[in-house]
Amino acid sequence: MKILLINPNVTEAVTEVMAAEARHWASPGTEIVPVTARFGASYIETRGEAAIAAHAVLDALAEHAAGHDAAIVSAFGDPGLAAAREVMHIPVVGIAEAAMLTAYTLGKRYAIVTMSARLATWYRECARDHGLDGRLVAIRALTGAIADIANAKEELGHAVVAECLLAVEEDGAEVVIMGGGPLAGLARDARDDIPVPVLDGVSCAVMLAESLVRLGPRAPERGSFAKPASKPFEGLSPALSALLDPDQ
Repeated sequence: MKILLINPNVTEAVTEVMAAEARHWASPGTEIVPVTARFGASYIETRGEAAIAAHAVLDALAEHAAGHDAAIVSAFGDPGLAAAREVMHIPVVGIAEAAMLTAYTLGKRYAIVTMSARLATWYRECARDHGLDGRLVAIRALTGAIADIANAKEELGHAVVAECLLAVEEDGAEVVIMGGGPLAGLARDARDDIPVPVLDGVSCAVMLAESLVRLGPRAPERGSFAKPASKPFEGLSPALSALLDPDQ
């Protein structure tokens, strides 16, 4: 099995962090193939940056998805996830949705802890858009700017864990999600320090992607996720133009 892991931001070091965690959880025989967005922000924090990242995700899928069994949109907030599912014939999983779905299986009340207030706003909207905000009891965010996104886990890890504990004690969270691709692996490192299940989006996405490949669902021919009819486009990369308009 080959899974394409797409980092929708342009920071190669973050791609490496997420790919390492994905490989830790992947089953024997599963190959994780990481790719970094060709354009966009150093890290995604706003709606505008997420819109650009959605384009970058589609561009990366068009260029790299051939020969893969599934793909992961590896940014918490899942930029471009619905669009990717609409145009691809393989399963496409987002790390935010995968973590939220897993949280639903482990408790009735879940919280997200993340790195900045702007991310908290985006993540709340993401949960609502996925229809998974019904059990979301809190989103806790660190204060202050993110100095070095490539080293966020090392620099912010203790503060994130402290907020996870507050989510349990003050918000009544029964499951906690550490939100943000750069934090990949922190949930595994801190699992014994937090008295409820703590989740990482990358690990949840790998597990979900592998399960979907093994289930082998057919590609939809009806409904909103059936591949749309071809039409001409202008200004896109050749690979993305070919994906969206295969009759060109």
